[in-house]
Amino acid sequence: MHLNVNGETQSENFTILPDPRAEVTVADMQKQYDFITEVNETVDKAHQSIKKIRAINGKLDEFIKKYKDEEATKALVEKAKSLKEEFGSVEKALYQTQNRSNQDPLNFPIRLTNKLAHLNSLVSLDDFPPTEQDIAVKNEMTQKINEQLRTFDNLMDKEIATFNEEFNQLKLDYLSIEE
Repeated sequence: MHLNVNGETQSENFTILPDPRAEVTVADMQKQYDFITEVNETVDKAHQSIKKIRAINGKLDEFIKKYKDEEATKALVEKAKSLKEEFGSVEKALYQTQNRSNQDPLNFPIRLTNKLAHLNSLVSLDDFPPTEQDIAVKNEMTQKINEQLRTFDNLMDKEIATFNEEFNQLKLDYLSIEE
């Protein structure tokens, strides 16, 4: 470890030891750590995609508002509405978009990322490795999240590209999506 104070650096080597009161092996602790890390990576990927979806839908809203009354853009406006719905369904599968207050989770079902994150908090409560059931649930939730992320990637790769081509053919301002 290095410590830097006022330009003066000190370093010291040390070894992290498990709590001697722990009832599990270091290997079991590593399994728990790996499980938690994998879940965090999956949830993070989903949250990044949700941020992109919200940015895209914002751009599509701008487009719809700007061009909704023009005859030349009528088909493209309909496509923008359809894309918004498709992106919205991915977001809703990943995250509960209806929650507005602390009591809303009682009224609306929790979604994939919330389920997986809650599993992570349960597994991290103590030093024990995840159970077979924990792993099975993680794998099932991760698979479902990855299906939604593949749908999102497909929309980005194919549908947004096609939308932008049609946009360019109409000689409109380019719809830019930052990734």
